[in-house]
Amino acid sequence: MNQFKLWVVIITLSVTVGSSFIAIKIVLDSISPLFAFSIRFMITGGVLILVSYIRDRKNHEIKELKLWRNALAIGAILIVGGHGLIAWGTQYLSAGIASLLNSTIPLWVVLFMFLIFHSKITNSAKIGLSLGFGGMIILVGPSIGGQGLSLIGVASLLISSMLWALGSIYSGRSFLPQNFLLSAGMVTLVGGALLIIPSVLIGEFNLLPSYSDIDLNLLISYIFLIFIGTVVPFAEFYWLLKVSTPPVANTFAYIAPIVAVFLGWAILDESVTYLTIIATIVILIAVALIVRTLNNK
Repeated sequence: MNQFKLWVVIITLSVTVGSSFIAIKIVLDSISPLFAFSIRFMITGGVLILVSYIRDRKNHEIKELKLWRNALAIGAILIVGGHGLIAWGTQYLSAGIASLLNSTIPLWVVLFMFLIFHSKITNSAKIGLSLGFGGMIILVGPSIGGQGLSLIGVASLLISSMLWALGSIYSGRSFLPQNFLLSAGMVTLVGGALLIIPSVLIGEFNLLPSYSDIDLNLLISYIFLIFIGTVVPFAEFYWLLKVSTPPVANTFAYIAPIVAVFLGWAILDESVTYLTIIATIVILIAVALIVRTLNNK
């Protein structure tokens, strides 16, 4: 496999994911979170499936009911659980902090692969895991006493990261179509449709913005979130799952927080504390150790 191409995809995936947290904050200031994400993922799924059909009109995998059942299960974990909780938790956190908590995904991937599939954890990975969780303690410590970060936001983002890790592990185990665009499209389409259910149950439809509340900034942010922050990253993520492993595919979380913290400061005027900087450095070193171990295997 072309290592240069692999890292180009990882870097572009990291940048698009990191910048998507800025768009998420702007969108969620005006649109209810679960509804906004439901529409986001249904459009993404439709676009990816259409592109996969245009590229391969003879592909019959889209007609296989078993693959749709698998996509439904994975979509429930990845989209409803993973991204639904991102949507909910980001309401209470800055874009940078939300992305930083999201950067723990590779730590959970390694841990779950050990617990579920008994994958070996090297000494370097063990150090990485310890540093990663230490970084989280530095980050969320001030919120334990009721000050600093929102516990609801922190818990939502951490559970989201765990569910994303589980979903990506099972996505990489041949339960979905070989066509990575079709896989990404099926998962996002059904996951987005499932998100409508909790959105209705909590009464979000009564809180939708009126036409007059939709300004150009919101419209541009939502379009950016759908196409640059979702269509492109999901296509790249499922390509990585096809050509590598779940831990390597999730290395986007290594760079994404840096992008989100910087853009949050530059665009949204979010504050960056010393604890945030220290936690960022510690978590990124942890993930780098894990990634280096995996890439040397």
